[in-house]
Amino acid sequence: MLYMEIITWDPKDDMETAKRYAEWKPPEGYNVLGVWNDIASCRVFILSEVDNAEAYAAATLPWRDITRCETVLVMENDKFMEIAAKFGEM
Repeated sequence: MLYMEIITWDPKDDMETAKRYAEWKPPEGYNVLGVWNDIASCRVFILSEVDNAEAYAAATLPWRDITRCETVLVMENDKFMEIAAKFGEM
């Protein structure tokens, strides 16, 4: 499934966050599809495809001491419209 993660951190942790990210390797089952940085604040958006809960946990738990992560299950609009039509919602 696809997830949009909105990750934020305190400005005082900016250098440490950048250092960790430069060294970070996504775990198996956690596939990064895109990364967008908010150039005005300490925030990044990561679109990922995740195979299972264990992969998600392996990717996010090591960051809990320095970042906050909001995760949203997302779907491409065409696919959503197809599913919604089956339920008479759209």
